[in-house]
Amino acid sequence: MTAPLASASARLVDKASGILAARFSRRGFFARSAVVGSALVVDPVSYTLKPGNAYAAVCDCYGSACECGSLCCDGYTEFCCTLTGRNTCPAGTLLGGWWKADGTQFCGGPRYYMDCNAPCNGCGCGGNGICGGECSGTGCGCANGDCGNRKSGCTQFRYGQCNNQVACIGPILCRVITCVPPWEIEPTCSTVARTDQNTAYHDRPCLHRVTGSLDTVTDAGVGIRVTGWALDYDTQYPITVHVYVDGVFAGEAVAGGYRSDVAAFFPGYGPSHGFDAVVAATGGLHQVCVYGINAGAGFENALLGCQNIKLSRPYGSVDSVTVGAGSATIRGWAVDPDTTAPINVQILVDGGLVRTVVANQPRADLGAVLGDKGPNHGFEVNLPLGRGTHQICAAAVKSTGGTTSLGCRPAVIGGPFGAIDQVESSPGALRVIGWAIDPAVAGPVQVQVTLDGSVVATLTADGPRPDVAVDHPAYGGSHGFDVSFAAGPGNHSLCLRVVNASIGGSPDIDCRTATVPTGNPFGTIELVDAAHGAARVKGWVVDPDVGRSVNVRIEVDGVVVATLPAADPRPDIDSTFPGYGQAHGFDALVPAAAGWRQVCVTALNLGGGTDARLGCRNVQIGGEPFGSLDSVTPLAGSVRLVGWVIDPDTPGPADVRVEVDGVAALVVTAALDRADVGTAFPTFGRVHGFDTTVAVPAGPHTICVYGVHSGPGASDPQLGCQTVTV
Repeated sequence: MTAPLASASARLVDKASGILAARFSRRGFFARSAVVGSALVVDPVSYTLKPGNAYAAVCDCYGSACECGSLCCDGYTEFCCTLTGRNTCPAGTLLGGWWKADGTQFCGGPRYYMDCNAPCNGCGCGGNGICGGECSGTGCGCANGDCGNRKSGCTQFRYGQCNNQVACIGPILCRVITCVPPWEIEPTCSTVARTDQNTAYHDRPCLHRVTGSLDTVTDAGVGIRVTGWALDYDTQYPITVHVYVDGVFAGEAVAGGYRSDVAAFFPGYGPSHGFDAVVAATGGLHQVCVYGINAGAGFENALLGCQNIKLSRPYGSVDSVTVGAGSATIRGWAVDPDTTAPINVQILVDGGLVRTVVANQPRADLGAVLGDKGPNHGFEVNLPLGRGTHQICAAAVKSTGGTTSLGCRPAVIGGPFGAIDQVESSPGALRVIGWAIDPAVAGPVQVQVTLDGSVVATLTADGPRPDVAVDHPAYGGSHGFDVSFAAGPGNHSLCLRVVNASIGGSPDIDCRTATVPTGNPFGTIELVDAAHGAARVKGWVVDPDVGRSVNVRIEVDGVVVATLPAADPRPDIDSTFPGYGQAHGFDALVPAAAGWRQVCVTALNLGGGTDARLGCRNVQIGGEPFGSLDSVTPLAGSVRLVGWVIDPDTPGPADVRVEVDGVAALVVTAALDRADVGTAFPTFGRVHGFDTTVAVPAGPHTICVYGVHSGPGASDPQLGCQTVTV
């Protein structure tokens, strides 16, 4: 007797994997422990690599114990990157020939497939120019001994466009696939083309890797210099690298410098893959990491390396310069990474040294930042100054000699003074918070904010600022302002000026830099799932130029089927990209005819940048019914059958046919509610269960259940069989 119905739900995933492995056995469904919908829908190309019926009879799997539906049995040879991690012919092999596929999603033009043949090592060969694997020492079997990999060293074949000076070569060990023409990789290859569209969507993630190296990290005096190289297997062109210092993005560079060693190691990709960049950094110990940014059909950036570096120069900051009547106060902090002791700081006014102080004042905020160096590294200096505009600077003095600038601030004495306290950037806008006082004016003053030299806001600085009243009691606290305005993407210079000031006309009393985000839209296709006559497409997209939603365009087999807003609430996106809000998700059903379909999503750009392809996924629409016979329970004079079935070709419940000892005994509609099925296959709903009995005489019987196919073709796949005794 089988397990009771109560355990059927718990076994649904395993059952579904088993049934679908049978249903898709020709497609190599070998990941049985996963929820099969995700493996089949998210990346079906990896599992559907058989060219029609060409290899339907190849089931011996080259002496392995693999099931006929595994990749090892599909008749094709494995990729070299699966064997070695590199999309190049392994050492000792040679290119024996190539073919191409046109119009794939992976290359802008043809995609090239190159056979890497083993050598014959002195063995002779017949008229076909191919020797056996015993000569090359390469055995025949599943690559890396894994049924989930294609064969290696089994096929004795040669297209013959490459290395024709070598008369005798061995079996094909593995394949290289690139967008780069073979004759650019191997000069002996001719341009005589062979074409096989059946291989157009053969793929592995290792074919789209970014590779490279972080070679050096050095002190550049003004920052950290990083050198190395980066290359994307999908393109010959330079790609971008991103530099992170202590986990924070510090800058980017184009890896386009000349590197002959890279060109020699990756034939056909050329030498333009080096990078040499300097990013800003303060003194102290830092971890520097560099990532290669994927520019091709892949979705993962690559960590090229991390290195630690200690910058021994002092570091710190000029936090503020506050102007009073006839004086200015400069505040900040400074640290020498080579000592925990306080260091000297030089104060300069208009380029001349006026004071040297010890940065030893307690700063509670520094304790958490500086760790074992402690909090006592602050300084505060009041400087009597004459009427007019002054530039006040500070420089940290290293104990062994030399200084490092901590920054400069302007100060206007006898005229207006104030500060830009805070600048907040958001998509397409900037917000500026600050205050301003003119000693010659009894009340609030009018101020202007300039953006790159042009006035973008004029207002009265009369907002409440109790802190200003404390610092400048003679003037009160009604001198604040808070203003927002539109700003284009990129870096900007912001300045605050007082209108019609009593001294200096309308001087700038403080300036800052600000960056408004820009670039192409970015996002992710999270799911492409099959439904009846449709595909479900789910994901998210953000355009850094705008805070609102943007549209996405969905194509099926290159034809636009929908344009819709990515406006569904996504709190996770809001928390990951603060300032952009939640309305950035999309989840839509788009029409798709039966068969294998390629679904692509493009984010439509607003502001700076261009439209961005988020990617493509392949999905099968329609097909044979699939499901599970969960339990078979013998009763008195009958057998109870429980299970479920889905027919992708019909929107409603499908029928199941029950056979007893090979004879049709019953047809029933699977229309019972199955919440577990709905969870596993949400696009098909949950009304797909059956729970029925079939009358049988006493004795042993074989009970088989089949899904009745309503779509094209006559195949009714078996959902399960069990032998029971009544």
